[in-house]
Amino acid sequence: MYQILIVMFLLIALGFFLRLIRFFSRDSATLLNRLVFYVTFPCLVFRSLQGAPLDVKLWSIPPLAYVCIGSIFLFSYFFASHLLKSPVKTSVSFAMGAAFGNTAFLGYPFVLAFAGERGLPPAIFFDQMGNFLAVYTVGILFCTYGKTGRFSLRNVSEMAKLPPFLAFFLAIAMNGISLPPFIEEALRRLADATVPLTMIAIGASLSGKHLSHNVKPLLWASFFKLFILPVSTLLFLRIVSLPTLYRQIMILQSATPALMSSYVLASLYELDTEFSASVILFTTLVSLLSLPLWGLFLQS
Repeated sequence: MYQILIVMFLLIALGFFLRLIRFFSRDSATLLNRLVFYVTFPCLVFRSLQGAPLDVKLWSIPPLAYVCIGSIFLFSYFFASHLLKSPVKTSVSFAMGAAFGNTAFLGYPFVLAFAGERGLPPAIFFDQMGNFLAVYTVGILFCTYGKTGRFSLRNVSEMAKLPPFLAFFLAIAMNGISLPPFIEEALRRLADATVPLTMIAIGASLSGKHLSHNVKPLLWASFFKLFILPVSTLLFLRIVSLPTLYRQIMILQSATPALMSSYVLASLYELDTEFSASVILFTTLVSLLSLPLWGLFLQS
């Protein structure tokens, strides 16, 4: 696991270095993210599920993940708005940073390092049907409120158009069906490109520009995301019967840093983009230490 983690961190450092020397333009990280999101990542989701035996207990993961993530989101929003006295726009950005994890772009590579290919199906179910379902229901609901002052679920249907989400259901529908070898090989090569491209894109996206602002709420949001959410998931799982591997993957996915596309949502809905950028950077950097520690804890 540690050799893979070292490679991941080196790739992140490479992306950051290429950005520093201006090898990447300002839009390069966005272009890499789009390539991953629309091409290689759906291939990884499809390949990992289409040929894998799908245990019926995998369907227990999404509702559990949704409840944990949604609860932390609501608690974080009210914590920021009532205890920290943050404005609505900052409170929504705070809640997104505290609850929604980078369960795909950073979660999948770490799960691969921790458990290998067998860990991907539970990680994908957590990501697609738990984390992203929370983003496109509770998240969109509060983003709309932050922008307009009223709640609306009008944009929730957009989730059904996302390539990884479509790949998830296509893989379920085609599970166990033999594919032509050349298609399997093409899918494998594209899927294998997901991790290195993602790590480089994460490094190229990092910027410490806003870290000195809003230090107190930043530390609180990071504490909720990297400690309270995984601990809450761990405690919740004590009352549920699931295989040990599924429990471990759910906790690891809960411990991932803030979702990078929360910055996109903050920008789209005119929220506190500066805070979103800060919490993404800070939790990503801290997670390079905290995720391996969670891995050690779960293996002990």
